[in-house]
Amino acid sequence: MIDLRRYPRCITRLKAFFPGEGNPYEVLNVSYKGCFIKTDKKIPINKLIYFEVEIPDVGTIPIYGVVIHHGTPEEPGLGIEIVDIDKDMKTVWNYFIKALLYIEEAKSAYKKALEESGKKENSEKS
Repeated sequence: MIDLRRYPRCITRLKAFFPGEGNPYEVLNVSYKGCFIKTDKKIPINKLIYFEVEIPDVGTIPIYGVVIHHGTPEEPGLGIEIVDIDKDMKTVWNYFIKALLYIEEAKSAYKKALEESGKKENSEKS
């Protein structure tokens, strides 16, 4: 399957809140312009929705988004394209996503370093 996303996604475990509902939903991934919320809700495609995402140690970000797709039977949820974040909070959201992308790079560099370290150990044993 071809990935048509414009922005890279970061795997995460955040909380999303819908107005009038007490229990949070789990956000499985995020990007600058989208997210996927795990839920059995069947909100119609192309519907504009409001929700809030809680960023740990930072606060809650109010977001307007459009439902772009539903998940699969194995992973039900809502794929949402973010269409508006309050201008003051947009900077906060962008910093958070940038930090997650740096963490992804750090994980990749760590994995590569371990692989290189293993190669050195194997060549020294030969």
